[in-house]
Amino acid sequence: MKELVFGELIVLKGQHCLRIPVEMGINTLCFEVIEGKIRINHGAYTPDGGTWQSAPTGRNAHYDFSSGDNERIDIDIQESFGRQDMLSVVNVSLFHRALLRIIH
Repeated sequence: MKELVFGELIVLKGQHCLRIPVEMGINTLCFEVIEGKIRINHGAYTPDGGTWQSAPTGRNAHYDFSSGDNERIDIDIQESFGRQDMLSVVNVSLFHRALLRIIH
């Protein structure tokens, strides 16, 4: 999965996704959705299958944003089974692009 660059205009076509680089602790992110619909996925590592698909305990697993949204959220990144949580952004539409900017 590719990693996004903060502050750049991002175009996601189809259901493409990008990893959001984060650090341990509270990360404040600003999301500006110019076009389309996106979902931010917050996954905690699970050794069953070696993936980051499990929802982090006591924290939101998903954040949904639509065209025109300009939101600031605090996301608590922790560690599970010795691995840091992972954030990704995905275009939820198969047929329409998403245009957005994320600032850390």
